[in-house]
Amino acid sequence: MTEHVHGGHPPAEADRIRTWTIVGVGVASLAIFVAASAVTIAWMERARASMNPAWPSIPSEAGHRKIGMVEQQLFESANHAQVLRREQERRLHSYGWVDEKKGLVHMPIERAIDLSVRGERP
Repeated sequence: MTEHVHGGHPPAEADRIRTWTIVGVGVASLAIFVAASAVTIAWMERARASMNPAWPSIPSEAGHRKIGMVEQQLFESANHAQVLRREQERRLHSYGWVDEKKGLVHMPIERAIDLSVRGERP
């Protein structure tokens, strides 16, 4: 009959938090995570060593100005065009052999123009 007095529900239990159970689950989860991470790192290192035993190695192209079709230096320090232009200017204003076997020479451009204007073959 006392059941009807309380509305037909059993009495509520007191809220109890099992702190050590929660801490134990957290510590166990952390231990599993650390162990799984260590196993994964070891497995990946073994796989890397089997695929690339010389690692770390410096590629043979390292230090070259151009690798494939990719320019590897900073634009500010790229002076290939200036060097080429200076070489072309030097050649335009000097004498030298083009093909010594054929007797073919190059001469300063001003001299070649003067000869051409006079009707002589440079």
